[in-house]
Amino acid sequence: MVYDVLIAGGSFAGLAAAVQLRGRRVLLVEPREIGAVQTSACGTPLAVLQATGTVDSLLQIHNSLVLHLGDATIEYPLPYAFCTFDYRRFCQLLLAQADAEVVRASVLRHDGHVVTTTQGEFEARVLVDATGWRAALATNSQRRAQQPAGRSFGVETSLPMRADGLHFYYEPSLTGSRAVGWMFPAGATSRIGVGSYLGRSQLSRPLSRLLEARFSSAPNGRHGGYFPYRRLPAVSDDVFRVGDAAGHCLPLTGEGIRPALYFGAKLGRLVQGILLQEWDEAEARARYQLLAGLHLLPHCGLLAAQRVLPALPLGGIKVVGEVIRRPAILDWLMRTYWSAFDPREFSWSTELEPVPRPLPRMVMGGGATASMSAMRPRSCGSSGGRPMEKTCRCS
Repeated sequence: MVYDVLIAGGSFAGLAAAVQLRGRRVLLVEPREIGAVQTSACGTPLAVLQATGTVDSLLQIHNSLVLHLGDATIEYPLPYAFCTFDYRRFCQLLLAQADAEVVRASVLRHDGHVVTTTQGEFEARVLVDATGWRAALATNSQRRAQQPAGRSFGVETSLPMRADGLHFYYEPSLTGSRAVGWMFPAGATSRIGVGSYLGRSQLSRPLSRLLEARFSSAPNGRHGGYFPYRRLPAVSDDVFRVGDAAGHCLPLTGEGIRPALYFGAKLGRLVQGILLQEWDEAEARARYQLLAGLHLLPHCGLLAAQRVLPALPLGGIKVVGEVIRRPAILDWLMRTYWSAFDPREFSWSTELEPVPRPLPRMVMGGGATASMSAMRPRSCGSSGGRPMEKTCRCS
């Protein structure tokens, strides 16, 4: 049997693509049960759940961002709501909207349009790699041995405690250099983690220090992994790459859910066009590369911020925060961040009503200041008739 589409990877990007291909012969290859292995803190704008028909996975809504700078704390009111959600439930809700056959297997390699897995060989007209940073399908599983260049690393645990707001900790004495801590409350529990912008994977001690100093607790299990901050090819030979397999994760903030869903949905619609003979695969590749290029500006801006801000001393971060705390600037930054991947542009649900509310006046705590969450994107070169993906050297 020849499938219309084979999607390797059953998380955010792969499932979003599968939803767009309802009615087609789609094979979803994933080594574990869909939604079984959480590698994300699962925080995203509430509008993302509304856009994807996954509101039933909602655990908690957040209207503020809280930044901790040593003994100083500042609370930023958000112009649009964020939320935390249940990863397993979210994935299962996406899968229920798709019309895909699921095979529990690992991808080993591909030869043309024939994919070899631990459960045998499968052939499909179109191949999609959504396997994460390893890009197992596109690279024939060769990336496992590569050094983690262009990737951050995060580790997270969960504690039985309630709180409000999304919390970030810039405290090098606890987290180490060029690293950040976070706490994302999710109902009856809170997800607490540490991420290294340098890709350092030995984060058990920094996580333990953060937990002991700020929560008087110890890790309760842990999960985590790499997430890319450099863009990767959108297409490799006969394989479309999406999500972390294509570097669709925002630098600095580490947000990968919204970009993965955006590109997954857009790619699924392009593949549907191939199957409907609206365009051939070559044109679909060109369109997809152009789409990736159109979103390079916010990526480059955040990458520049990631290179500068985590290297600043605490005093420098506070100076930056004195500027960002101005309501007009914060409003501009948050609206720019929203527009990088507007959920209305990939929505397939009628539940979406994501009109950003007016920014309320900022509530400051103890005269403290805050770190920048986004920067003005720097410009990239013109495309000169080529796909824009090839013209920006920011990553």
